[in-house]
Amino acid sequence: MSFTGTDFRGFQYQNKGRTVQKEIETALKKIDFYPTIWGCSRTDGGVHARNFVIHTLDKNPQRKLMDVVKGLNSALPEDILIKKAERVDGNFHARFSTVSKTYRYFIYIGNSVPPPAEPFCTKFFLNFDFEKVKEAASLFVGTKNFSAFTTSEGRKNGIEREITSISLLYKNPLLCIEVRGKSFLHRMVRFIVGSLLAYGRGKIEIGFLRMALEGKVDYLPFPAMAAKGLHLWDLKIENVEVFEKYEECCPLPLWPFENIKFKEII
Repeated sequence: MSFTGTDFRGFQYQNKGRTVQKEIETALKKIDFYPTIWGCSRTDGGVHARNFVIHTLDKNPQRKLMDVVKGLNSALPEDILIKKAERVDGNFHARFSTVSKTYRYFIYIGNSVPPPAEPFCTKFFLNFDFEKVKEAASLFVGTKNFSAFTTSEGRKNGIEREITSISLLYKNPLLCIEVRGKSFLHRMVRFIVGSLLAYGRGKIEIGFLRMALEGKVDYLPFPAMAAKGLHLWDLKIENVEVFEKYEECCPLPLWPFENIKFKEII
């Protein structure tokens, strides 16, 4: 599935505000499903998801998956789309079976963002050094202490996370920072991107970043980047036995920025 996060307070159900989970569970009730789902990630309010996985239980496992996909999409709002449904073994869990997540953060470098792109990227019109950003990105790869790169809520879930890769992709005027790992703390990717840009602008020193990643800095001297530039781009799932599958594919790459041929900054 995929969703545009602009008008959501995130994926996970909350007492106030609109959430992706609540919308899907409401739609499931309309097509006679158990109305509880589990997601692969929480996602912050305003964050988009190109690929997202949920799982639930079906009251009627004999029904056609084509009917499930079409029934859900007819009951869901236009900012959520179910692309595929699978029947899997009982060991599958949307969160724990996801072994890797790829996030992409999009930055439009310039003063005026074209209106169709504006909800999906962050405008940045100040100069910064691409080489310095690339240099700083390498510091984040590996298992690090990310206590400074999250919120007080995020620190409740442990402070160490492993980043397997960070790539800087560029096609003027769009910069894409791609971050890959198994799991992420609250606002972690947005703080990482903010740190890279702060170093690229000379606002912080490389030594400060090293200390922060060793847990020697309590808080960063700047806020997380805006949520609208962040996309949960892709997922890797392992050890899942699929018994049946139905996919409704669009033959065109229509997700924002999906068809751009970026070049990696090396």
